[in-house]
Amino acid sequence: MEAVRVKALRCPACGGNLELDQQNPNIETCQQCQAKYTIQWNRSSETGQEEALLKPLPKRIAYEPVPEVKKKKSGWEPYGWKRGVALVIAFFVIMGAMYGPKIYQRYQMDHGGAAVEETVEDEAR
Repeated sequence: MEAVRVKALRCPACGGNLELDQQNPNIETCQQCQAKYTIQWNRSSETGQEEALLKPLPKRIAYEPVPEVKKKKSGWEPYGWKRGVALVIAFFVIMGAMYGPKIYQRYQMDHGGAAVEETVEDEAR
């Protein structure tokens, strides 16, 4: 790779001299308008020499982090699954109480229980 000698870079915005930033050697700073540019070296396909491209740095955004809001705990968090199980069990108990006698009666009729015996005796008479 050839060493490239750059005499002076000019600011594309105002034409002022660009100087290397002391904190970051990849950044050039204009002394007149204080614009900052990154320097990128590209090899020209026609001449084979490297040329400098200046890209403006984006303006910094005034950023203030949003404080994290902590959710207040009620003390019941570890018992959530237990409440869910209790609700499912309560559902089946209530359904059993409401429809249990009818289901049992239907079972008796289908399997030759007391209700079927009564109908057989009624038919025999």
